[in-house]
Amino acid sequence: MEKERKIIIAGNWKMNKTVAEALDLVHGLRRELAAIKEVDIVVCPPFTALESVSKAILDSNIRLGAQNMSEHGEGAYTGEIPAGMLKEFSVGYVILGHSERRQFQREDDALISRKAAAALTANLIPIVCVGETLLERESGRTQKVVEAQIRGSLAGLSGEQMEKTVLAYEPVWAIGTGKTATSAQAQEVHAFIRKVLAALHGELIARRVRIQYGGSVKANNARELMSQPDVDGALVGGASLELRSFSDIVRNSI
Repeated sequence: MEKERKIIIAGNWKMNKTVAEALDLVHGLRRELAAIKEVDIVVCPPFTALESVSKAILDSNIRLGAQNMSEHGEGAYTGEIPAGMLKEFSVGYVILGHSERRQFQREDDALISRKAAAALTANLIPIVCVGETLLERESGRTQKVVEAQIRGSLAGLSGEQMEKTVLAYEPVWAIGTGKTATSAQAQEVHAFIRKVLAALHGELIARRVRIQYGGSVKANNARELMSQPDVDGALVGGASLELRSFSDIVRNSI
């Protein structure tokens, strides 16, 4: 399918895969997906596997992402990892504001905006996540919640920085639950996000920003989701942990 924006499929491995398991998976992905040029393919292993995976995907069409980073450059921040350390392993992308970090680590929009700015300053591409809970959707607050997250999490970014940023719409009620927003529901929110971006940065920049869908994406629903005009890829969780399912999602997104 012909898209104005290049499709981006990113695998968020979360807290899974030893180094050996990570290498086994990426060697398989290199083999399976070597011919694909139409999609930006990104894998986001745990920090412990970044160095090994970085070497394993050298000179391939697969790019490396991290699952989080600090807003600080260095210093007395025990357990944190700054952008500069990620770049030592040729990390190009970083997931920020995932709903699990918003929920379990109490990350708020203001913190996420600082992280996004730090990532962009270091020439990393942030994948900034937004999305509503089931209660928020059922009470008709999806647009209000998503707009507030966009405005807060991207606060202070210039238009030029916004163009380099990837957004991921992840309805929280569809993450790891097996529930998926219908393609029409996904398109409705993606179109709304683009409308908010246009209000913030103008139509031209809004048209250039890639917006992924995340929430129980699988090989059998990828094609229909990616066929929506404002859905520019997927942030894949569980299905990215298995060679066949992730490879099929990438193929089915073209």
